[in-house]
Amino acid sequence: MKKTFLIFPLIVLATSACKKQTFDERVASEVELFNQKEAPKRQDMYTTFDSMAYEPSTQLLSYFYTIESDLDPSAFPKEEMRKKLLKNLRSSIQLKSHKEHGISFRYKYYLKQTGKTIIDCTFTPEEYK
Repeated sequence: MKKTFLIFPLIVLATSACKKQTFDERVASEVELFNQKEAPKRQDMYTTFDSMAYEPSTQLLSYFYTIESDLDPSAFPKEEMRKKLLKNLRSSIQLKSHKEHGISFRYKYYLKQTGKTIIDCTFTPEEYK
């Protein structure tokens, strides 16, 4: 009888430990956990990191930000921001495994006052390598 009680938990533990998450499942669960526990997150006095989203079918990891500013949306230096985002992505150690899996990254910035998108850029593996 004692052997039965010892064997059953070991079988349950062994079968549950065999389920290994795929890369897409891991990224999706990380995104969900971030959105539940840490979002929104203030970056600086003008920028808030609102949330993240991951689309496994296209392997697209999206970051959504809100900017609080009285500037006209046309006044934002979009090309400069795009270059800076790409530079940061290329040098990011935290995203190394994501980049190795060849996913794409999207950065979307909204203006709080109007809700308009001021920057929306996507980087493919060909661009950030």
